[in-house]
Amino acid sequence: MRILLIEDDEILSDLLVRSLTQQRYAVDHIDDGSMGWEYAQSADYDLILMDVGLPKLDGISLCQRLRSQGCKIPILLITAKDAATDRIRGLDAGADDYLIKPLDFGELQARVRALLRRGEVAPTTVLEIAGLQLDPSQKRVTYQNQPLKLTPKEYGLLELFLRNPTRLFSRTYMIEHLWTFDDLPSDEGVKAHIKGLRQKLKKASDLDWIENIYGMGYRLHPQILARPTPSPTPAPPSSAPSPEQSGLRDRQGVQQQMEQTFAKLWQQYQGTMQQRLAILQQAAMAVPTLTPELRQDAAHAAHKLAGVLGAFGKDEGTELSRTIERILTEDTASELQTLPTLLHRLEAHLNLPIVQTNENTAIDLKTQSQTQSQSQSQSQLKLSSSTETVLLPLQILLIGVDPQLHLALQQQTTIAAWHNCSTVAEAHCWLNNHQPNLLILSLDAQPEALTLLATIRTVPSIVLTSATNLNDRVAMAQAGARRIFVQPVTATQIWETAAHLLQSTETTRILAVDDDPILLATLPPLLSPWGFSVTGLANPEEFWQSLEAVNPHLLILDVEMPYLSGIELCQAVRTDPRWQDLPILFLSARSDRSTIQQIFAAGADDYVSKPVVAEELVTRVSSRLDRIRLLQRLSTQDPITGLLNQPQSQRILETLIQQATPESPLSVATLTATDLENINLHYGHISGNQVLQQWARLLRTELQSAELLAYWGSGVFVVALPGLDAEAAKVYLETITRQLRQQIFSASVADSPIQLDRFQVNIRCGVAQCPRDGVTVQTLYRASCQSLQWGET
Repeated sequence: MRILLIEDDEILSDLLVRSLTQQRYAVDHIDDGSMGWEYAQSADYDLILMDVGLPKLDGISLCQRLRSQGCKIPILLITAKDAATDRIRGLDAGADDYLIKPLDFGELQARVRALLRRGEVAPTTVLEIAGLQLDPSQKRVTYQNQPLKLTPKEYGLLELFLRNPTRLFSRTYMIEHLWTFDDLPSDEGVKAHIKGLRQKLKKASDLDWIENIYGMGYRLHPQILARPTPSPTPAPPSSAPSPEQSGLRDRQGVQQQMEQTFAKLWQQYQGTMQQRLAILQQAAMAVPTLTPELRQDAAHAAHKLAGVLGAFGKDEGTELSRTIERILTEDTASELQTLPTLLHRLEAHLNLPIVQTNENTAIDLKTQSQTQSQSQSQSQLKLSSSTETVLLPLQILLIGVDPQLHLALQQQTTIAAWHNCSTVAEAHCWLNNHQPNLLILSLDAQPEALTLLATIRTVPSIVLTSATNLNDRVAMAQAGARRIFVQPVTATQIWETAAHLLQSTETTRILAVDDDPILLATLPPLLSPWGFSVTGLANPEEFWQSLEAVNPHLLILDVEMPYLSGIELCQAVRTDPRWQDLPILFLSARSDRSTIQQIFAAGADDYVSKPVVAEELVTRVSSRLDRIRLLQRLSTQDPITGLLNQPQSQRILETLIQQATPESPLSVATLTATDLENINLHYGHISGNQVLQQWARLLRTELQSAELLAYWGSGVFVVALPGLDAEAAKVYLETITRQLRQQIFSASVADSPIQLDRFQVNIRCGVAQCPRDGVTVQTLYRASCQSLQWGET
C-alpha cells in the first residue's frame, strides 16, 4: 500500500515515515501543501496523511481542492489538541478521519488500517485464502499456522493479491502502489520480487499461488481460489460467511457464470454443429465417388468446426477437424479412405446425435446452414441469460417517445436495440438491469425525466422538447443533455445525431466480422469482462454500413467468408483515408505461410489462429489498442492541458457545424485567460502552465454535457454546445467563468524566489451561434473572439 505523507515538522515527519515503513507501507513524504497537490495528481495513492497547518497551501484547503476534483483517496488529518474548529472544517472539507497531536502511534496505525479497508475491500482483520493468512495489524503471514518470512516488498505484493483475490495487476500498477518516487524499480526488479514471493509460497504449501498472464500481469491463481480453506482447528458454527468466503464465492460465481454462458451457447448451436457433421458424414459416405461440390462443402464445414470447437474446450475436436479439412483440401486418394474413421472419432468426442443423411440431402443441409447464418446476421446474436435476449451491444433507451417515431427509428439501423419506456418509473426498472449506450427522452410526454437525466450524466443523451425559452434550455444542458431537438423532428435527424454521439463515447468498441455465428457468439463473453464492447456481423455485405455506424476502435476479420473475404475487406478499409489507422486483427483457422503473408500484405496489424485462446486474444487486442491510443493521444491532445488540440477539435467542429440548423443551433464559445502572457513573463511558464492545467480540470468537470472542449493555445479554450443558442450558452457558462475567476494561484517571482505571490486570472468569454453568425470554423471563431467582452473583471 502506498501513502502520501504531507508534514512540515521535520522530527514528526521522520517518526511518521519510520512508523509507516515499519508497517511495510510505501511512503512518499513532502513538506508543503502545494507540492502535496502535485504529488496527489501524479500518483495513485491508497491514503493521504496530512497536517492541517501546512505552508503554501494548508491541509483543509488542499483537502477541499482534492475533493472538488473528484479525488476519492482516503484522507487522514493531523490536528492540534485544542483545534476543534479545524477538525470540524477538515471533516466538512472531505477528510475521512483525524488524529490529535501528540500522536499515539498505535492509534495511528489502527486508523490507517481502518481507512485502507474501506472502499473495495471488505473490512476484515485477517486476510485468508486456502490456509494462507495475512494479519495486517501484526504484519504476520502464516500458512496453516506456520510462519512465513517475507521481505517488505514481498509482504506488500501478497497483501495486494489477498485484498483483491480476483484482480489482475500489471507491473505498472504494482510499482505505483508499492514503491515510492525515490525507490522506483525496473520491470525486472518487480519480476524478481514476484519470483521470490512465488518460491516462498510454493516451498511452504507445494502450490503455485501466482499466475503470470503473458503481456498483462499477475494474479492469484484461479486453482488456488477454487481450493477450500483448510480448518486445522474446529471453529464454532457461524450463520454469516466470512469476507474471505464471500470473496471466494464471488470468484467461483464469475467462473460458474462463464461456464454457464458457454454451456448455453453449446446447447444453442448444437443444431449448427450437427448440420456440419452431417455434411462431413455425407462426404465420408460418398468416398471414393466424392463430387467436387460435396468435397468443397465438407471442407468448409470442417474448417468452421476447427475454428470454434476449441472455444468450448474441445481441443481434440479441433485437431480432428483440421485433419479432415486438410484431407478434403488436398487431392490425396489414399487419405480419403480414412475419413470415416476420423469422422467416427470426431462424433464420439463431441457426443452429438448425428442427422442421418443420404446422397440427396447434402445440398439441403448446406442451404439450411447458410440460411440460418444469414438469419443470425440480420437479427440477433443470442448471448443472453435466461431472462432476455441481448442484441448487438448498442442499447438505446427511449423515454416517452411517440410509438410512430419509435418505429421510424427502428428502421434507421439494424445494429441497435431500441427500448421504449412510456414512463420514468418503467425506465428506472429497465436501468436497474441494463446499461444503455444512449438515452433519448421526450420532455413533453415525461417532464420529470429531466431528474432522471441528471442521475446518469455519463450516458450521452438527446432531449426532444417543444420548449423554446431560455431557462428551459439552460436547465436541460445543466442536467446533462448532449443534444436538444425542438419538435417536430424526424427519425433521420435523430439517428444521425445518435450515431455521432455513439461514436464519441469512451467505450472501447470492437467490430467482429465472421460468417460463423458460433464464433461471433463466443467473442463477447471472452472480451466483455475486460471492458470491450463487441459488435458482431455475420454478413460481409453489410460491412460498410456497420463500420460507419459502430466506428470501432479495432476490427476483427475472418479470412474465409461468402461474398467478400476478410482480405478483400481489409484492402478496402486501407484504401479509405478515414480508416487507414484502424487496427485490424485477423482470426482464422488458416495458419499456412501463404495465407498469413496475404493477411499482412493486405494491411493487417496482427493475426490470431483459431480456436481462440482467451488470454492470447485479450493480450493481442489490448496491445494493439494501447499502441494506437498512445499515437492518437500524441497527435490529438494538447500536451499541457490534456484537452483536444486545435487540429483535432477543428475536425469535430466541422462535423457539428454540418448538423446545426436554425431550429437546433450550435453555440461556439471561446474562454480566454487574458493575463497568461504576463504570468509567463512575471512568474515563469511553469506557473502559466499550472493555471492552464487547473482551468482544464475545472472545465472538464463542469462541462460534461459539452460536445467539445479544446485548448487552442495562447490561453484560449474552445467549447461547443449543440442545441443551445448564444443567449442560453452565455447563461450556462456564466457560473463556470465565475468559478475560473475565483481560482487562486500562488507562485514565486522569477527574480525573487523567496517572495510568494497569490493571484487570480482574468477571463473573457465570447459566444457565436451557428448558422446565425457563420457556417465555417473560421467565421464562428472570429465572431466569438470579436464578442470577447463579457466576463472580464
